[in-house]
Amino acid sequence: MDSQRHWFVLKTKYRCEKKLYQQLQNDGYEVCLPMYSTVRQWSDRKKKLQLPLINCMVFIKTNTKELYKIYDYPLVRGVLKEFGKPGIVRDQEIKNLEIIANDWSNDLIEKNTNLKFKKGELIEIVYGPFKGLIGDLIQIDGNNRVIVQIESIGIDFIINISKSQIRKST
Repeated sequence: MDSQRHWFVLKTKYRCEKKLYQQLQNDGYEVCLPMYSTVRQWSDRKKKLQLPLINCMVFIKTNTKELYKIYDYPLVRGVLKEFGKPGIVRDQEIKNLEIIANDWSNDLIEKNTNLKFKKGELIEIVYGPFKGLIGDLIQIDGNNRVIVQIESIGIDFIINISKSQIRKST
């Protein structure tokens, strides 16, 4: 078995991400649960909440041998697999998720620039709250909406930023 540690995706029971995250962390595992802040309106009040960026998923850094011990946790429904084996998430993709979650905002639109980017290019955000995020450029429209894909977990995030905030990644 592989003794090298990698990031894996654990599928959780519905709305149990925080509880599983806490249990795994208390047991000494290196775990990641990207969360964002939002305000929800009830009939009598507003409440600020911390919610998981991706529902029913927690990320864990461990080796393949230890990964199978995780099935003993009752809140774990399984491990995300790729071609029948546990799918590995790259460190950069975990970093991307943390950047997106920490700087979640809906109003990051700036004036258009004349920079030329092509669909499918690997780009890096070099300025602003999402600085350091790297991903595949899916689309830029007239409103500077950049769609970045985090490849191995198959999730697209739509990020509203100016084209002047990105460059081709090396």
